Amino acid sequence: MNFLAPGLRELARLFDRSTRRLRLVAQRRKLSDLESKLGLLGWQQADYDSSTQQHVDRLTEVERTQAQLTNQSAELGVAMAKLEERRTFERKAYEQAHAARESTRTPLVGPVQEAERALGDKQRHRREIEERIQTLDREIKADEEKYRVLLAKGSQSLGETAEVQRLQKRVIAIPQEKREWQQKLSVAEGEIPLIEGELHQRRALLSVETDALNTLEQDFQKSDGALIDEIASRKREKQKLEKEIDALEKGKTQPYREIGKALADQGIEPMNQPQALQAVIGQREKVAAEEASLAKSLEQSAREKRADVWTAWVLLLCLAILLGFVLWFLLHLR
Repeated sequence: MNFLAPGLRELARLFDRSTRRLRLVAQRRKLSDLESKLGLLGWQQADYDSSTQQHVDRLTEVERTQAQLTNQSAELGVAMAKLEERRTFERKAYEQAHAARESTRTPLVGPVQEAERALGDKQRHRREIEERIQTLDREIKADEEKYRVLLAKGSQSLGETAEVQRLQKRVIAIPQEKREWQQKLSVAEGEIPLIEGELHQRRALLSVETDALNTLEQDFQKSDGALIDEIASRKREKQKLEKEIDALEKGKTQPYREIGKALADQGIEPMNQPQALQAVIGQREKVAAEEASLAKSLEQSAREKRADVWTAWVLLLCLAILLGFVLWFLLHLR
């Protein structure tokens, strides 16, 4: 086991250093945050050397720029709110005007539809009359032809005699019936222009109201769209300013840390939160302790004979290979 001890000790130290390095990264990050916080709380409380004063001057300039950008962002916010109020007001006015115009237009729709139905019924009635007159013309022509054929035949059967009498009555009656349908056609043709004129007037009134309603809608859409575009433009400007403000805020981290280091070096406590200084000092002690432990471990590794360490690691590797072979053999033996 004396041959293995140097290697085991060095492995333990390597593992311990790896753990401490990870822990040191976290401790240094925490120290950076605490120093930045200390600088934020007390950066206006002390006199600094020229190097640190540059960071103070930089912070002063950044604060001034941030204040200007914040004011601009606030002005844009107010302007957006006013535009939203204007848009709400104009929409309400539009809805009222639209309702009033719709209330004028709606009563005109029914009469137009009624006149359209009346005109359609009358035109359909005229077509039916015309078709009936055409049917009568065809019927009288066919009956006259059949009547002449039966008369020219001479001797007739009883049934043919009855048919001749029926055709004779029908040929006499059709002209009278046709005149009646022609009178109906004249009446229908006289009524259609009157209905068409009334429909034209009603459509004209409805068209005027519809055009006015469409114009109202188009004007509102145009005006509302312009307001939406303007609000969106102001919003983009505001977002751009907010990004600049955030970038400036992030850029203050390093100056705050440098100032915090100077405050900690001079032992100056922030007036409103004096415990911030003790937090930095305590964290520095933790970082120093970790660094000291790492240095001690490295020193111990340096004192260890490298030949003994490598010999132990070779033996440990051989033992591991042998153990693996034995386990493989036992598993396959089953």
